[in-house]
Amino acid sequence: MSNKRIFWAIVAAGLAGDGETTFAEIKGLQSIGINTSFTLEQVFQIGQIAIYENVEDVPEIEVTLEKVLDGAPLIYHLASPGATSPSLSGRSIDSCIFTMSVFGDSQDSASGTPLSQVTCSGMYASALSYTLPVDGNCTESVTLVGNNKTWNFSGAGYTFQGNIFDNEDVPPSGVQRRQNVVFGSGANVSLVPWGAGGIPGVSAGGYNEEVNGIFNASLQTVTISTDLGRESLNELGRRNPYFRYVTFPIEVTTDIEITSKIGDLVEATEEGVAGDGNNLFNQRIRFALKDGTVIDTGNKNKLSSVSQTGGEAGGGNMTTTFSYVTFNELTVTNTNSDPAGL
Repeated sequence: MSNKRIFWAIVAAGLAGDGETTFAEIKGLQSIGINTSFTLEQVFQIGQIAIYENVEDVPEIEVTLEKVLDGAPLIYHLASPGATSPSLSGRSIDSCIFTMSVFGDSQDSASGTPLSQVTCSGMYASALSYTLPVDGNCTESVTLVGNNKTWNFSGAGYTFQGNIFDNEDVPPSGVQRRQNVVFGSGANVSLVPWGAGGIPGVSAGGYNEEVNGIFNASLQTVTISTDLGRESLNELGRRNPYFRYVTFPIEVTTDIEITSKIGDLVEATEEGVAGDGNNLFNQRIRFALKDGTVIDTGNKNKLSSVSQTGGEAGGGNMTTTFSYVTFNELTVTNTNSDPAGL
């Protein structure tokens, strides 16, 4: 019997290392987007107005996945199970296989034998984004790119089936929300920019400490993202790319929104307030969550812009957004759930 629709309870998605046949289900998954683009190049010839040939190049497959942070393996980690180090370069070599199985619409979980399964092989992580909001859940968004996509709807040969979900699944560490971002001082805490070009209230070393039940800096939303800019590496004699490399240097951005209490306190002069004509210092940024996830952009972040909004006469509070930029540094770890053990 065919489905009348597809809805969230009857779909399961998994990832495996390229060449593997055992898939790990993506837990806490919130959305799946699959886009297929066919690249066509028109060739005409002198002597006729009709097209000579509409040349087809390799297709472009893009898969966008978003999950909540919950202690289950991150999408980025599942997509690079053979990574040699947790750095961007250490995770950039690995490719993976994405699969999504669709089950009967009369079921209440993704289990048994699917009605169809799509498989995208030779996929590489191409974009990453982590959002820690004051309202809602902390999330991870990953975009995978590749050139191969196949469907199986024959009723046999499915590689991602069985008791994938059974309505008994719960998050290993609980869905992470604003209260699960770890601040304070000492080891294994979040480190926030301070000093010139930093966030008001943050103490030396980048610690957002609590005084009388209130953090010195009231952070609202943090977004850390990068686009790896994968490019195809081709060779004569081969139609498909033999590798899709990261186009270093790549920009890593961190946007931190706070509730304004005394202003942004960012000074900028022609002569430079930090000496040697500079207005800014390098900043360390690291955010740690209680589920073990740590998102670290290193110690060479610099403020690129600061903007204040809100506080108008009609009501509302003034907020300030600090935007920082660095290059080639974004280390995402969770030693409790990384299949590569990093």
